Amino acid sequence: MASLLTGCVNTKFKTDAMVQSFVAADEPYAAGIGRDILAQGGRAGDAVAAMALAMTASLPSRVGLSGGGVCVLFDSASKQARTVDFLPRPASAGGAAMPAMLRGLYAVKASVGVLRWEQVVAPAEQLAQFSPGLSRALVQDLERFGGRLAPESEARRRFLGNGVPSVGAVVGQPELAATLSLIRREGVGAFYAGPLSATVAQGLGLDPAALRAYQPRVAGTLTVPFDITNLHLPDLPVPEAGAALVKTWQAVAGLPAGQRVTRAAQLLGATGSGPAAAGAGVVVIDQDENGAACTFTQGAPFGSGRTIPGTGMLVAQGVESGGFGTPALIANSIVGRTLFAAAGTATGDDGPAAGPAALLSAALPAALDDSVTAADIQSSRPQGLPGRVSFVGCRVSREDGVRYCQTAADPKAGALALTAESERKRE
Repeated sequence: MASLLTGCVNTKFKTDAMVQSFVAADEPYAAGIGRDILAQGGRAGDAVAAMALAMTASLPSRVGLSGGGVCVLFDSASKQARTVDFLPRPASAGGAAMPAMLRGLYAVKASVGVLRWEQVVAPAEQLAQFSPGLSRALVQDLERFGGRLAPESEARRRFLGNGVPSVGAVVGQPELAATLSLIRREGVGAFYAGPLSATVAQGLGLDPAALRAYQPRVAGTLTVPFDITNLHLPDLPVPEAGAALVKTWQAVAGLPAGQRVTRAAQLLGATGSGPAAAGAGVVVIDQDENGAACTFTQGAPFGSGRTIPGTGMLVAQGVESGGFGTPALIANSIVGRTLFAAAGTATGDDGPAAGPAALLSAALPAALDDSVTAADIQSSRPQGLPGRVSFVGCRVSREDGVRYCQTAADPKAGALALTAESERKRE
């Protein structure tokens, strides 16, 4: 493959060939669910919502209903990109986060999704109820950060009751399954203003009125223009988010390829060590060439370590910044085509700016190098660079108009990238 990001083809050819969609996630069960959602006719927003909800069960160290995140989306029909900001900002005297996840995911699904809400929630509910066995991603976090779980918490009893479990150990989460079941049947309103709201507000120390009033912030993106494509970064009202990334990009774009990534990490202040808000990411490019890249957090590994009794939910810590993880897309707005989707995330002990630094380690070569493959990008990341990154990169053949994509899941994260195939609807 000559390049991930080659020129514009001003048509999408009719063909009887199977069409492909692509997902990557920092937890393998979630990636499988994303693939299944796309194979069933879902689109990028559906897959993102389903994968994030799945990770509340399969990777609760990083993703939870009381946490939140940020997404960058590209709608191929409208040819517009947007940021959905649902950071779990501090909302109580104890530092607990405003639980932004559900309304944030609902906004993402509404933007670039087509399935019913219950269809995207059901897989997560089943995962919590009928555990297929712990993934390596969660076991790694239990080994490194399990001590953060409060001694009296339900989560500690279930996950560490007999010591750190091994990969494949079955750990059911019936309380979380019941919570997800209610959300599936009654919608996100059940969490913010319905049967769950009083329990959630009390468990987090929040004013119930503030919980009812919460809404995610939808905005444009920060862009870096190329010849016929744009890099889209999240527009977040925090100092080291998109604006710093754009400034860093501009500072390193003219450097030799071998120096860009290391210099970018230095400019961002990525130290490679120290406490950090742990993040997890998902990326999707669907059959319509919509794109979605999202990162999520509990504010710290396993959040505060406390659980809300009877819900299966860990209490997330509030965050004010996007250092836990940074999503990005590269899209051609002329024809409406996503060509690159990536999510860089922090591990939880790799210091400040780890997520943004990891993101740029993939986005810089994908956008600026004429001849590069996904495997080249992953293998050439400098040793010791903080953070993790998974991505999908595509090009469109000038000869036949067919899209070719490559995926790269970061092995350090226990991540997985998959392809979903479905029949093209006849026009």
